Amino acid sequence: MIGAVKSKIYYLWGLKFIKDVFTLQVGSFFGTGLTFVASVIYARIFGAEMYGKYALIFALTGLVGIFMDWGVGYTTLTLLSEAYEKNDKAEIKSLIVYFIKVNAIISVTLGLLAIIIGPLLAGILYNQPEIGELARLIFLAVIFRTFFSLLVVLLQIMRKIKYLTVLENIDKLVLNGLCALLVLLGAGLWGIAWGQFITSIILMVFSLWIYFNFYKRNSLLPSFMDIYRSFNQIKFLKYFKFGFTVSLDKNISNLFSILPIVFLGALGTPEQVAMIKIALGFLALPKMFLSSISRMLQVQLPKAKVFGLHDLKSNFYKSSLYTGFAFAALTLVSLIFAPVFIKIFYGQQFTSSIKFIYPLSLGIIFSGFMVGYGSLYRTLNKMKTVIMVNVVNIISGLIIYRLVLLLISPLSGTVILIVYFSLFSFFVNGIFLRRHLNKV
Repeated sequence: MIGAVKSKIYYLWGLKFIKDVFTLQVGSFFGTGLTFVASVIYARIFGAEMYGKYALIFALTGLVGIFMDWGVGYTTLTLLSEAYEKNDKAEIKSLIVYFIKVNAIISVTLGLLAIIIGPLLAGILYNQPEIGELARLIFLAVIFRTFFSLLVVLLQIMRKIKYLTVLENIDKLVLNGLCALLVLLGAGLWGIAWGQFITSIILMVFSLWIYFNFYKRNSLLPSFMDIYRSFNQIKFLKYFKFGFTVSLDKNISNLFSILPIVFLGALGTPEQVAMIKIALGFLALPKMFLSSISRMLQVQLPKAKVFGLHDLKSNFYKSSLYTGFAFAALTLVSLIFAPVFIKIFYGQQFTSSIKFIYPLSLGIIFSGFMVGYGSLYRTLNKMKTVIMVNVVNIISGLIIYRLVLLLISPLSGTVILIVYFSLFSFFVNGIFLRRHLNKV
């Protein structure tokens, strides 16, 4: 029995997918640790009210970001994975040019508009225009991160996971370190905004330098001159059609995490937003185990499709079951330590968040089984199905939220809405994905 278990462990460790996930996971621990330390510094220095405003800044930028996200990243990652597996140099160049060109168009149109009307939007949503002033620097930071995002995609599809892990942790180290330092020096919320902006500039220069060194050693990657010459020769409509459905899915999915905070910011108080933010932040700690698996599946499932549908099904079911049960167990264990954890790290003023952790965990606990949902929908090119499901989820959730507000407070209603979104997505998307797999 013991010998069989050892053999199974050795077999799994011999798989490149498992090794890559492990490498990303080690990096995720480090990156999550940095983010956690920074969040504790913000909470301790800001207090509940200002920490709530900090959460509202990123809720606003996330909401605006939905309109700026046309699915370019996921489109490029999915199609580039297949092109790289086939050594299709022309397609690789075309996809890279598409990524850069569309992001440039978004930046000079919607990006500029967001910077101009940021305070107006914050005034309408929260009656706090100063939040929009702070968000302007975040919008600029997102624009300057284009080349960093491209490099992350390329490292994923090239399976240079060690490089990717180092790069992303440099990002987390500089970003969290600089923001925390500025906050400690008394810059307040402006310290976080300026930290985000300065980090994006540093990473843009660093990313361009790394790409320059990569393409000189990899004949499949285009040079900067090749990219420039091909700027008007890409299959724009072909990629955009695929990307549009991907962006709809991704943006609707983003609404699940953004809308509850936006509504609470509009109907409740910054202090209440802070309590939900802290509770969700605690529950996000176990989810660090999912991020590396999810990201590798974005590459692994399209590649498995190239080798056959049997490999695709096997990869999806194994990753979903193993990850789901492991994550559920980890989440249940973490709940035991929630009260002590919040009191020690965040302080007495945030202890009210503890009572929200337990009901919110009802939705979070199923996240492990959903680790490959999005990647499989994109790989099977069934984006219309997931869009339909998520739209129904959003609409039905808002109806329930409206009815709940007639009976209880916005704070309790927000908790119910978050849990509803998660459970609906888990069960309904799971049913549809199983049907699609049975048909192929």
